[in-house]
Amino acid sequence: KNLTLGFDPSLLTIKQLYGYFGKSLILKQINKNLIDEIYKKKNIKTRKFFSLENKITGENFKSKINKIKNILKLNKADYLFISAPENVAWILNIRGSDNPNSPIPNCRLIIGKKKEIFLITQKERVLKIIKEGKLSKKQIVDPKKFKYLINKLKGKRFIIDPLSCSILNEKIIKTKFIILKKNDPCYKLKAVKNSSEIKHMINAHIEDGVALTKFIYWMYYQGRLD
Repeated sequence: KNLTLGFDPSLLTIKQLYGYFGKSLILKQINKNLIDEIYKKKNIKTRKFFSLENKITGENFKSKINKIKNILKLNKADYLFISAPENVAWILNIRGSDNPNSPIPNCRLIIGKKKEIFLITQKERVLKIIKEGKLSKKQIVDPKKFKYLINKLKGKRFIIDPLSCSILNEKIIKTKFIILKKNDPCYKLKAVKNSSEIKHMINAHIEDGVALTKFIYWMYYQGRLD
């Protein structure tokens, strides 16, 4: 208690910060991550995002954006900030290889009531997406230019999800817009599975079941041999 704790505002939400530490500590924002200051960055090859075909997803990304547009209209909001990368992956029907055991692409997304789209990530990651015409170069915004993008946007009300929007991004949006804190609507939208998704889920369970049965069979005979 009564100690000062430094934190990186780009990595935590307000709920996380106070959920972890409550009011027992003095919280101090550190604008430059101290680990990044001492970490020697290695030359890692940039892995590009890729699209899933409509026959796999069962719904194209334009249809999903139309649903978001209707939600914005219902809430009388101008923009939605999608800060959970897994929801960006669902909306745009894209995947990535940023992490070794997850297909989630490291990115954020802004969707406007007039169906404006801004994908916040490094341009090198989305070269395939641009080449296939899903997004244009103008719609890709480097994370370092997030503040510049927000200042350029017109409107009054911005929906953010307090469970995934970082303190830093919330503060930047708050400088210009009235913030509406709501659960990201993508969670409910993607919870309703279409026929293609249901078919693929069934097939995945069959493949998983076969693999597990083979493993149990192997374990059983290993035990008998011992």
